[in-house]
Amino acid sequence: MTLPDTTGPSRLRMAAMAAPFAVFAIALVVRLIGLHHTPYVDELNHVMAAHSLLERGTMELSTGGVPYTRARLFTYLVAGLFRAFGESLVVARMPAVLAGAALVAVLFVWVRSVAGRAAAWTAAMLFCFQPQSIYLSQLARFYTIQALCFFGGAILIYRAVTDRTLTSAGVLQRCVGALLLFLLALHFQIITIVGVAGVLVWAVADRARAWLRPSQQVLALASIVVVGAIALFAIQRGAFASQLALFTYVDQWAAANRQNTRYYHDIFLDQYATIWTLFPLLAVLAINRNGRAAMFCLVPFVVAFVIHSLAAWKAERYLFSVMPMFFAIAGIGVAEGARRLRPAVEGALDWLAGTSLSTRVRECGTALLFAFVVAFTALGNGATSYAMKMMLVSDGDWKLALLYRGQPDWDAAHAVLGPQADSSAIVISSSELKSLYYLHRADVLLSADYLGDPRSPGPEFTVFRKLARPVISTTESLDQLRACFTTGLVVAEHGQWRTPWSVKSGVADYIETSLDPVHLEPSTRLLAYRWRTSVPDSTADCAKIHAIVHR
Repeated sequence: MTLPDTTGPSRLRMAAMAAPFAVFAIALVVRLIGLHHTPYVDELNHVMAAHSLLERGTMELSTGGVPYTRARLFTYLVAGLFRAFGESLVVARMPAVLAGAALVAVLFVWVRSVAGRAAAWTAAMLFCFQPQSIYLSQLARFYTIQALCFFGGAILIYRAVTDRTLTSAGVLQRCVGALLLFLLALHFQIITIVGVAGVLVWAVADRARAWLRPSQQVLALASIVVVGAIALFAIQRGAFASQLALFTYVDQWAAANRQNTRYYHDIFLDQYATIWTLFPLLAVLAINRNGRAAMFCLVPFVVAFVIHSLAAWKAERYLFSVMPMFFAIAGIGVAEGARRLRPAVEGALDWLAGTSLSTRVRECGTALLFAFVVAFTALGNGATSYAMKMMLVSDGDWKLALLYRGQPDWDAAHAVLGPQADSSAIVISSSELKSLYYLHRADVLLSADYLGDPRSPGPEFTVFRKLARPVISTTESLDQLRACFTTGLVVAEHGQWRTPWSVKSGVADYIETSLDPVHLEPSTRLLAYRWRTSVPDSTADCAKIHAIVHR
């Protein structure tokens, strides 16, 4: 008797299980390259709060300051890692690294389940090498964890809505799981609500399409238009004013793109010119391959894209949580397009050869032609060059104006700035967190933004509650400090120099002409000046100023 051969199915199952681990490993290696890059200032919020938590049991960034409570679960996680592995930026960045790699693997698994292996590999590799995905995966911040929670919750909603084999208990379990993941994502990032709204819009529309007859669907669409018109009228009459304030508010330093509704569109054109210009076609191909899965991705992405494009405060990372959905559509669309294009490619090869090619030669030629198309497309999109530079170019050589890399290198400047700070009676800094982290000094903050809107700023020497440090922004205030302290050091980052929100041009002129420059290598992207003797100022109330500075 001949036993059935079970090795074939077994090998397929092993391959199916191995593929997600291979995707995770690729993504992990990519995210470990360059993990020692110079820090973005927001990372230090969690690093310093975690240090404070271990040392003093509070989340104060400096003694007397207001505790840093944003995304406190992430700070607790960083503190736990510090306790186990020691304090460093690399240790603090590991949660983001692992979550970022896991997000790529989850995208692969889900796309494979709805559209096959080719679509899954395409989507996962596009997302794996997306510059923003690499960047956020290498920050001591919560963005990749938030995106992983959001996408995981969205998948649970998709299963609850589309899987007809589920019992009522199964549907409830998935909805509860999604709710918990959404709440966790909201803890990390409040704008998660935009993505959740997109998922719920899709879920309602999908159910309405299944339950309603065509005439009823038209009526439902008309009702939505009417409700939207009423809401717009109510907003114009002043309703939802407090909620809209969040939508329309932006700090002065980020106000340049307040009215720029093309902000995200231009980013996609810069990084993914090919995919973005063909995105409507890719969406059609994806819908043809699996309509429900494609619409599940398309609706939340479009909702988030439109809302964030209209909002005053814009940043590339605000779209990150829906980017797996964007790349899912791209991956499914590309795979479906390639499948439909294959006969045309084979026919073109036969015509070019002047005869009908053998199956083996035609397959090799087709593979080579597709490989050429992929390479040509990759080289023609900005994301490829950004990703390669992030992995191969050092921060000091980064020339892209602080895009992803090239933050000021305080660590490299410490050999010069450390002794200067130690020998100064007062240290004035435009970058308070980095100054505290690297120099352990930031007695006074030099920033117009921290005094409120520069068009109507608050009084000089107002205390910045986050750090319990006074803030100044004028030459008059600098004069008073010079009169009351015999020595002093002023440190500023290049990106904050001569800006309306930090060190204004008039203040920069004053510092450059009246203080002595401290030599720093240009690659540090830092400026430093000092004075060595006090200057007379009859208006300075030194007793009061000393009390404010040393409070």
